[in-house]
Amino acid sequence: MALSTNGKLRLQDLVEDVLILILAECDVAGVVAISVTSKFFHNLAFTNAIWYSLVTKLAQRGFIDRRPDDECLSDLSTEQLIDIVKGVLRGPSAWTDTHPESRSSRVMVVVRRAVNVFRKLVRKPRLVPAPTAPLVESRRIALHPEISFGMYWENKPMLLPGGKYMLFMSGARLECWSVFEDRLIWKHESSLDTSDVLIFDAELVEEDRAVVLTCQRTWAQPFKNFVEISTVNMESGVSCLELVSRVPDYAHDFPYVGCTVGGDTVAVYLFDWIVLLVNWRTSSRVLVLPDPSLIAIELVPGYLVLSLQDSCGECRLTVGPVTPLASWEPNHSTEEPSAHITAADLSTSAYDSITLTGRLCDTTRLWVYESPLREGRFKVWLYTDSRALCSYEFFKHAAGSGVSLRFLSLIRMPDSLGTPANVSLSGHTLRWRSDFRGLDIFPPVPASKKHSVRHRTVEFPAQHYCVYLSAFSGALTYATDDELVVLYYY
Repeated sequence: MALSTNGKLRLQDLVEDVLILILAECDVAGVVAISVTSKFFHNLAFTNAIWYSLVTKLAQRGFIDRRPDDECLSDLSTEQLIDIVKGVLRGPSAWTDTHPESRSSRVMVVVRRAVNVFRKLVRKPRLVPAPTAPLVESRRIALHPEISFGMYWENKPMLLPGGKYMLFMSGARLECWSVFEDRLIWKHESSLDTSDVLIFDAELVEEDRAVVLTCQRTWAQPFKNFVEISTVNMESGVSCLELVSRVPDYAHDFPYVGCTVGGDTVAVYLFDWIVLLVNWRTSSRVLVLPDPSLIAIELVPGYLVLSLQDSCGECRLTVGPVTPLASWEPNHSTEEPSAHITAADLSTSAYDSITLTGRLCDTTRLWVYESPLREGRFKVWLYTDSRALCSYEFFKHAAGSGVSLRFLSLIRMPDSLGTPANVSLSGHTLRWRSDFRGLDIFPPVPASKKHSVRHRTVEFPAQHYCVYLSAFSGALTYATDDELVVLYYY
């Protein structure tokens, strides 16, 4: 081990094996940052051992969907491992590559360009691009639970991050299945009498452990609404009921709009724009009441993300901690919550924000995902009434409290899109076809690009209304009359 000329030990003076062990403990962003400091570290940072470690850790955290033969990761080259990470960030390449035949047939590219130039010279319209080729599946997995023959919204799948486990609600029955073994692992048993599960959500907190939230309604008079939070060991199928909380009652048959698990806190979105926040660790809760300033709200582990108007009428994207406030009340399983706050109460000095200008002022939807590049960093997608899709990033300060927000990109959206059915981490947007027999997938084309946005289409054999999009892998999951289908694309 050689020392530098001034006698101090530099990082590159360490034995190479030690440096590899150090870099293997870093995240993707850290390894890439080190790689640009010198040629020595560039060569070291792109060794196979380091990227094998990075990909393995991302798979353990649920960013990469596993396969039954995960051992084959050790056989992949560094370039192949890096391509796996790129796939998480950019989405399946088939979703964006609208001309896969162009790479394999350069003659056809030359011919098409020549014909287009000729038509331009004779002042005829430019050739319409050839229809997009069908998407090619890389994997298709089928599971065989009991499927109810009811209304379309009664069969809802959710592929958990990592691709090993599937939650499936059929009718009012919620189950967890092993994707690789096509085997029932766990079945939800309500602690309430005569109640049905209406909606659910789950978060993978460890590789084989999840927090499951169920929003329920009793059908015995008088109707009552409840939520249950359970922790489930996905390997053994053993579950533990952590908390039951009463939800405000409504005459409406379907009071829930959505629900989210975000670390120790869950959010239940009710049809009259009320949001119930419950911390199952501290057994406390609070209602966020409708507020003219609040436009959209999302929960992620540790943070609330809000789009709102401040007292000056300025639109802002606001991020702050979701730690229980003094106004939260102890949870109660039989009494409706009474403690409440408004969006104005959330706009405290503990919350950091950034101004939304121009077309971003009319934000209607938010999607928030943790970044695979660095733990504690999140990506926010905003969709507006003026059909703008914009991304921001926020991350916790290295020292002290607070977060930093920064603008990332503005995405060009087709006028015909309407509100997307979903948006992935990579920015691909999904839109239902008018006949509900397929989905159109639009790539994230930057607004600065002049060419039009081309989409790919996923065809279904029959009408499907509940298709689950995996935000990181791009897997599509849906139920047919006799099986659950998981589709992956190249």
